[in-house]
Order: sequence, then structure tokens, then C-alpha cells
Amino acid sequence: MTEKNSRNRGWHWGPFTLCLPLLHLKAVPSQMLQGLVVASGTSMIMAPVMTGYFGLSFEEALALILLANTVLCASFLLFGEPFAPGMLTPAFPLVLTFIVSGYPEGPERFQVMTALSLSLAAIALFFSLTGLSKRVMASLPAALKAGIIFGAAISALDRVFVKDAALFDSHPISASTALVVALLFTFSAPIQRLRARNRVIDMVASLGLLPGFVVAALVGVTVGEVQFNMQWGWLLPPIGETLAKVSPLSIGWPPASMYLEVLPLAFVAYVILFGDFVTGSEMIRSAQPERPDDPIDLNFERTQVAVAGRNAVSAVVAPLFPFQGVLWTGVHAVVVQAWKSGRDKVVDLRSGIGSYYVWGLPLIYLCWPWISLVKPLMSIALMLTLALTAFACFMVAAPLVKKPLEMVCALLIGYLLAIFGVWTAIAAAVFLLVAVNGNMPRWRKAEGAVPEASEN
Repeated sequence: MTEKNSRNRGWHWGPFTLCLPLLHLKAVPSQMLQGLVVASGTSMIMAPVMTGYFGLSFEEALALILLANTVLCASFLLFGEPFAPGMLTPAFPLVLTFIVSGYPEGPERFQVMTALSLSLAAIALFFSLTGLSKRVMASLPAALKAGIIFGAAISALDRVFVKDAALFDSHPISASTALVVALLFTFSAPIQRLRARNRVIDMVASLGLLPGFVVAALVGVTVGEVQFNMQWGWLLPPIGETLAKVSPLSIGWPPASMYLEVLPLAFVAYVILFGDFVTGSEMIRSAQPERPDDPIDLNFERTQVAVAGRNAVSAVVAPLFPFQGVLWTGVHAVVVQAWKSGRDKVVDLRSGIGSYYVWGLPLIYLCWPWISLVKPLMSIALMLTLALTAFACFMVAAPLVKKPLEMVCALLIGYLLAIFGVWTAIAAAVFLLVAVNGNMPRWRKAEGAVPEASEN
């Protein structure tokens, strides 16, 4: 395939590229298999959140997840952005704590998520149209960026081991074993070295959370912590009943005061979104020399518009903030690595991503046998996701600060953000960064803040 044909794969509309399955996106069987198992199983961790904190039935929670995933997958096909889309995971524990501690169970909590999705969409669209995103992000003090990510880590650990300790206590052996396995295959330096020499270990490690799920199931059944109740046939999700409980078209739009309340948290989510774009771009740039036949165009302004559109639609039909982020880091890393290996493994990057998301057809959520296998493990999956999020956030945040005083300020900001809320953390951040650390935000040039768009 020539460089010109690779670049023109898809139908261009404005700055975007519409990609259709089979016509523009080729099937990559290895990625489709992983997507069916890993992507669907991981997405269902939101079910216990919806049933435990938002008052939905299990079937209604699955319907909401189905709607949210349909929006996510359709966005990839419509806009053609070269990233594996997913949740803004570091924002998830912050959002959960903010909503659960501040609003009563019922329609109001879904109104908050609608307000958050619309606020993030507005922020992303504003920065995209003005071109200010790179300069603003470059001007934020490193201690503030680190504090935001530390806050996500502390909030996640607080949710797992303090506020929702019952989730862990109900499956102590299987959950602990799953966490150990996931930590080893995700972060262990010896395991990462073994991956380079052992294809089996590399394959297992590339499956993300799946090895932890499998171990949790085996150990849980052995010690009696997990019981499977198999059901057969197809689930007909109660879409209408779910929309009546969650959509602002049914429960009413958020009041103006709510948008003001969520604005700081929406900006925190935007900072995380910016970091995800940088991470995903660097993965692609590091692999691009191995795939000159498939040049990738990276443009943050364009990506922001796509994310803004997805969040705006999701706010109406599937308010599940922060589900509509720019990047699912683990999946993106797996697909990019396979793409890097050659055209015989993945014909082009978008085909690899599209195959992982099964071309936007989340039919697996309608299959009762699969749901029955995953359902007993959902609380473990939620605990596992939050714990690994905390570990990853600590690893990302720590290198951002270089001085001991900056580290202290970042940790204090993070603690206040996780425990006392966004406005308290903002006030403390201003005091700590200005009065204690003497670090005023400066309007700097954005060179090096984010990779520039490739010249295609």
C-alpha cells in the first residue's frame, strides 16, 4: 500500500475521517478476540457502581453501559481519531467521591454526570477553537498537575480500602490474589524484562486485567468466595426504562448552579484528558518509524472536538462520566505494539483499534452466558481497577515534581482534593503554590508540552 492510499483510507469530512468496517477497516482476528473478552469484561465494572450508588437495577446498568459503549465506538468510526478510546480512569475515583458525598441517590446524581459531561465538552471545544490548550497546560505548575493525579490515587485507595471496604472484605483471598497478579504483570520490572525473552509471558501480560480476572475466578471458586449462576439466551436491555431514569430529556436538565459546582472537577478531568493525549501520541510516535507505510496524523485541536462531541451526546443518552475519554491506555499500548510489529500483524492502526472494539458492535453485552461469567467478578474488577489506577497515578505523578517542597505541596493538594472536595483543594493549591512554594503559574510557550501534529 502506498503512503497516499494509507493516508486516504476513509471518507474525509472536514478535519475528520469516517471509517466503515470492512470497507476502510480490515479485520484483525487477534485484536477482535482480545476486545470481546477484555473490553467487554472491563467495561462492566461500571455495573456495580450504577447499582450500588445510582439506584439502577442490574439490567438497567447493563443498558446504560451498552448505550455508553455504543457512543464511544460510534465516535471512533465517525471521527477516525487514531486512539483507543476509553474512560478518563484517574478522574473516576474523584468523580465517584464527589457525586456520592455531595448528592442524594436518584435523578440528581445523573444530572451531575450530565453537567460534568457537558462542562468537559464545553472546555475542550473552547480550548480547541481558541488554540489555547497547549499554552494553558504548559503554564500550570508541575506541583498542581502532580497534585491532581495524587488526588486521584488517594481517592481510589480511600474508596477501595476505607469507604467501600466491604467490597474487598467480601472477597479477601480472591481479590488479593487478583491484585497481586495484576500488579506483577502490569508493573513488575522483572516481569517486564521477561516479556522481552518469553513470548508466553509477553502474551499474558498484554491481556491487561484479564489474567487477574481469571485468577480471581479460579481462586474464588476454590475457596468459596465466588459462585457462578449461569443463565442462557439473550438479554433484551431495558433501554426505554433506563433512559427514563438517566436522560435529562426525562429527568430534567441540570440547574445552572450545578454547572458552577462541577466546573472545577470538569477542568481537572480536562487536565487528565490532555495528559492522555500526550501519552497516546508518544506511543504512536515511538512506533511510527517501524510503520512508514501507515503515517498517523496527530492533532490535539481536532481530537478535542471529537471528545467534546462524544461527551455532549453521551450527556443526553448515556450520562456516565468520565466514560468518554480520549484514551484507554492499556488497550492503546497493546494495539500499537501489534501495529509496530508489522503489516502482517495489523494492516493499519485504525483497523487494529476498530477490531479491538469489534467495529462498534457491543453485542457481547446482550449475551447472558458471558454476563453470567463476569457478574460474580464485577466487585473484584471494580476493586482491581481502582487499586491499579492508584498505583499507576502515583507512578505518573511522582516524576512530575523535582523538589521536596513541591512534592509536599502536591501531596497536600492531592489529599485535600480526594478528601475535602475540589473547591477546598483549589483554595489550598493557590495558597501552597503562591505563599509556600512561591510558584506562580506563568503564561509560557507550549514547546514540548505536547507533540506537534505530524505533517501529512
